[in-house]
Parts: sequence; structure tokens; C-alpha cells
Amino acid sequence: MKKTSNSHPDWVLRHKKPGTEIRLIKGHYYLYEITSKWNSDKKRPVKKTIGILGKITESGFVESDKHRLKTQKFVVKKVWQREFGFTHFMQTNLHDTLKHLEEQFPDCWQTIIALSFGRFVYQSPLKNMDFRFRHSFLSELYPDIVLDRDHLTTFMRYLGEEREAINNYFNAFWKNDKRSVLFDVSSITSLSKRMEGFPQVGYNNNKNFDPQLNIMFIHSVEQRMPLYYRILPGNIREVKAFSLSLKEFDKKDVTVITDKGFYSNKNLTEMRNEGIKYIIPLRRNIPLIDYSKIQAGLSYKNLDGYFEFEKRIVWYYTLQKEWGLLYLYIDDFLKAEEQRDYLIRIEKYPEKYSIEEYHQKQAHFGTIALLTNGDTSAQDTYENYKSRNEIEVLFDAYKNILHADKTYMQNDIAIEAWMFINFIAVQWYYIIFNMLKKHKLSKIYSPLDFVMKLTEIKKININGQWYLSETTQKTKDLLKKLKIEIPIP
Repeated sequence: MKKTSNSHPDWVLRHKKPGTEIRLIKGHYYLYEITSKWNSDKKRPVKKTIGILGKITESGFVESDKHRLKTQKFVVKKVWQREFGFTHFMQTNLHDTLKHLEEQFPDCWQTIIALSFGRFVYQSPLKNMDFRFRHSFLSELYPDIVLDRDHLTTFMRYLGEEREAINNYFNAFWKNDKRSVLFDVSSITSLSKRMEGFPQVGYNNNKNFDPQLNIMFIHSVEQRMPLYYRILPGNIREVKAFSLSLKEFDKKDVTVITDKGFYSNKNLTEMRNEGIKYIIPLRRNIPLIDYSKIQAGLSYKNLDGYFEFEKRIVWYYTLQKEWGLLYLYIDDFLKAEEQRDYLIRIEKYPEKYSIEEYHQKQAHFGTIALLTNGDTSAQDTYENYKSRNEIEVLFDAYKNILHADKTYMQNDIAIEAWMFINFIAVQWYYIIFNMLKKHKLSKIYSPLDFVMKLTEIKKININGQWYLSETTQKTKDLLKKLKIEIPIP
């Protein structure tokens, strides 16, 4: 429903000019160009809407792509050769992310895609986005996109204020039959001297006390991809952040899989009070674990059962604890490896290791203890936990592959936008990773290996006509194995 009013806030009214009209639509302010035309039947002028000019936010005015296309004269150097392979792949194989972006960001989805493209394919900073975009065939598909510095400064502020739309984008990927999620928090150093909110002096695993912010990811075990992120101040790493994130994520009956450092009575109490289901791995020296069944020697008849995991047999027994079920798993293959490793250390470093300590730790070798208050079986709990290593791959992709372990963003609103652009890039990384894994190629090619081969596929402009360039047989063979169709010569 459209509304017009003269009682709009001052930050809205200052954008009103003669021949324009402000409209409030679903809580957002838009500026329209209007005119009037004499109606001979009504004997009076009648207002006529010419079209939308853009959106008004507290950070400023964001011109609509359609109006910019009609009024702006582009001065772009002619590029005779442009990247085509990944652009085509993105349009045909990443269409779900493109569709959801168009649905949630109808005014600027193409700009978001262009920035995500530059981020994922080239790990580009903002200052190089325009160059990367103009040298890609994506600029032919989205000819009205402008990525110059002035436009991006305004756009990043606009996008950073759209947390509701960002959250709706997250929800578009959620499937109701998915129940297990991985939570993790990682620190990102802030090199900005202007930001006041998120960057705080904190401590991370690298013993870095620089101002930093934390980013929390939720990663779906079943879908094998990230579904959500939230930015936290650098000094916040507590359960409350998990609870508030689950409230915004707004998904019921999910089980959170944590890391070993999360176990404490305080955390367990808070999680129980918040109604959060969990799977928490325990360090082997925690008194909560009862090794008595295997202390005097492993006897399989004293255990509850076994199952197969990745061609290895895993035995287990169950303990009922105040905080839920504690499953203790014994992996004979892992046990033999750890015993061998410890004995070798005794030979190499006798000042640190001894045979007496070996005998004391012998019952611990090859064991994994998992505490859960959910209703999953021993096998399901174990398999869900083992999927945790995927969250580590996620952060490796985010920080190392995308070079996103530092940020130069100058305000909290812009950092939200930048994180969202990076989040989409990481989603693409996982989609490609899962595709390679499905076709049993993940051990041969990484997602960025695949992207590099796609970017070798170019389109060349000859006499005003675009032609596909030649490509190598190796790239053709890879595309054939993945059942990807690109009409290359």
C-alpha cells in the first residue's frame, strides 16, 4: 500500500524537489518523478507518475538503476576481450542465489552480484571492483551498473542498513527438514581508526590483541553450506551471542555443535536456560568422563555397540549425566595411531614424555567424548560432530582464500554490507565444493582451481560481434565431467 504525507522526517524531506513526490512503501521512503496533465473531463490538472528516482535512507539518496540507465552517459573504455566462463556458470548454476537476491533486493540485486563476483573470482577489494566488472561479460548483462568510488560509498551504506532483507535472504535457503547446525566465531582484525561499534580489543587464538570484530557463522550440516552470519563486537564470545543469533535465525529444534573449548558449567547452564540443544565435545581430562569400563583393558562385551564410519569400526558406550547423554567412542585405528605417536615421542623427547605417563593415558587413546541433550542416537551424534571440520574449511575459505581476515571498512554500516558480499562469495565456494565432491573431483580440484579454469574462457569482440574464444581440452574435459554446458569451440 502506497502512502504520501507531508509529515515525513527532515532527512527525507530534504531530498524533495519540484516535480517529485515522496512515497512511504512498506516502511521505506522512495522518491518519484511526477508531472501533471490537464484532464478535460475533470476540468482540472491530474497528477501523472513518470517513474521512480530512487530510495531515501538516513545515509543518503540511492538512485535507482532504471533512472540511472536513462540519464547517465557512460564513459567506458572499449574492452575487446572479456571473461565469460564464470559469468555463464554463475547465470546457469548459481541461479538460486541470484534469484533470492533479486527477490530480496529488487533495487540493487545486480550491484550485489557484481561485487560478489569480483570478491569471489578475483578476491578484489572495493577499489578494483569497477575494473574487474568492466573486464567481465557480466558488464554486458548488467550494463546499468556503476561501481565507481562515489557510488560504492553510498551503496555500501545503503546495503548495510538492510539487515532485514539480508536475514530474509538467509531464510530463503533454509529447509524445514534440516536440524543440525554448526556455530563458530572467528575474529577479524579491524584496521579502521573511525569505527566505534564493532571493533573492540579482544583476544584470539593467534594471541592478537589488536582491535577486532567477531563474525559468527551458522553452517548447515545436511546442506553443507553456510546459512547465516552475524557480526559481534570483538570482546563478545559468550553464550548470549549464540542465543540472540538463534533468535534472529528463528529456526526451531536445531542442534548446535560446538568446539571443545565451549564446555563449562556456566555455558551449559545458560544453554539449558535458553532451551538450546547441543552436541559438545569434551577434552579427555574432564572429570565428567568415566573411563572405568575401559580403564583395566578394553573388553568389547562391556560396551553398548558399534557402527561403521568412513570404513572404520567405532565402538561406544553411554553415560547418563546431569547435562544429558555422554557418549564415549573408541576408534581402534585412532587408538593404535596415538599409541604409536606417544611411544615415538618418548624416544625423541624423554625429558617431556615417559612410559609411566603412557600407561596413565592408555585408556584415553583413541577416544572421543560427546555430550548432548538432544535425542539423537550414538551414531547420528558422532556423524554430526565429525561434520564440524567443514566449519573450519569455511573459515579457511573466508579468511585465507578471500583474504578477509582484515577489514578496512570505516563504519559499522559499511562493514555489514562488506560481510554480506563476502558471505555470498563463501556460499558460492561451498556450492562449487559440493559439486566437485559429488562428481568425486574435490581431491583433484579446489573450487578456486575450477574458477581459474572458467575465467580462461573468454568472449572476444570482432567487428561489433561477440565470439567465444578457444579453450584447452583439459578445461573441456573438466566441464564434461561436471556436466556443465558452455558452448565453447
